[in-house]
Amino acid sequence: MKNKTLVVLKHEFNKIVKTKTFIIMTILGPFLLAAIMIVPMYFSMKSVEGKAESLKIGIYLADSSQEVLAEVIVEESTALGWELFISKDRESLYTQAIKKEIAGYLTIEEDAIKYFTLKPGDFTVNASLQSIISDYLIDERLSARGLSYEEVKALTQAYSLPVFKISEDNETGVESDEGMEFALAIIIPMIFSLMIYMSVLLYGQMIGRSVVTEKSSKVVDVLLSSVKPNQLMMGKIFGVGLAGMLQYSIWIFMALVALFVTKLVFGFAIPAQIAMSNFVYLGIYFVLGYLLYGSLFAAVGSASEDEQHLGQLSLPLILFLVVPIMLISAVIENPNSTLSLVFGFFPLTAPLVMLSRITTGEIPLWQIPLSIGSLALCIWFFIRLSAKIFKTGILMSGKNFKLREIVKWLR
Repeated sequence: MKNKTLVVLKHEFNKIVKTKTFIIMTILGPFLLAAIMIVPMYFSMKSVEGKAESLKIGIYLADSSQEVLAEVIVEESTALGWELFISKDRESLYTQAIKKEIAGYLTIEEDAIKYFTLKPGDFTVNASLQSIISDYLIDERLSARGLSYEEVKALTQAYSLPVFKISEDNETGVESDEGMEFALAIIIPMIFSLMIYMSVLLYGQMIGRSVVTEKSSKVVDVLLSSVKPNQLMMGKIFGVGLAGMLQYSIWIFMALVALFVTKLVFGFAIPAQIAMSNFVYLGIYFVLGYLLYGSLFAAVGSASEDEQHLGQLSLPLILFLVVPIMLISAVIENPNSTLSLVFGFFPLTAPLVMLSRITTGEIPLWQIPLSIGSLALCIWFFIRLSAKIFKTGILMSGKNFKLREIVKWLR
């Protein structure tokens, strides 16, 4: 790398890392991300708890023949923290429901049981009431035939199949926590892919905007008097990339410290999906994805007159980043399917898809170096193409170039 490229690199790096936004986001970014994920869950849980404590429902009895059912509903709902009461004044219950003094009211008549409420979409309440009533009615029907609910339940008990994860070194395997394993198998690859997506998009667009700003303000004319277009482009790509790597490294370090402290204090076993090797692959595919898209965003920026035009020309690139996110569930569910293989080796989708496949731990090891090697080769090719576009586009102004015209610059 030539000295002039290093000068541009240092300028771009310092320009980014010395901003208040970069410093604040580097320190607070992980906490903000955690807050975005945890706070809604917390308030959702508090909302459910509050509902459980304050939920009040009336029960209207048309006659005393169904009094036993009403009493069962009242008793069972008490375990949920609800307050149900029996009334023979239907009009009064309706008025209380309209005034929101109660959540709703059940009507128990000889031929039907109905629930009236202002919130018919509250499926938690609906399902709970239905479960209580269904259990009682089933018990009554079985008793009429000389059977008890417990006997039938025991006879029809479903078999819970233990699931074991095996490895080449251990045939017996280790029994998995069904819920936790399933959640981690989906969530962690998704988080890793989203990190790549957001970072590549953020830093790639940062390069494009930097080029457009300098081009529109004529600063680039001064820069090109002392550096070559290729040196300017590579300096920008590596300068912004190093700032991104610094931020990424700090975030990963903070995440590892948090995991270590959690394990130390609470005895929490670190899941296999958060193995150190996966963080290494996260770094590798971030670098590869960034270099690929960074060079393309630099080329697009050089051909743009303003940020609006940059947004139009960048749309195809953004779509190639969005597609893997849309397919992430299918890739995680079957990492060795034809779909996963195609998008895992297609250069513009490989960084996100391959990382998701690797994190599942279910792909042949030989595919990883093949993916990294082929992606590195494609990056070299795209950087050369982008350099040709950058060299021509950075010197041309006064016109919004179309994609067809930009392709001609490659000849």
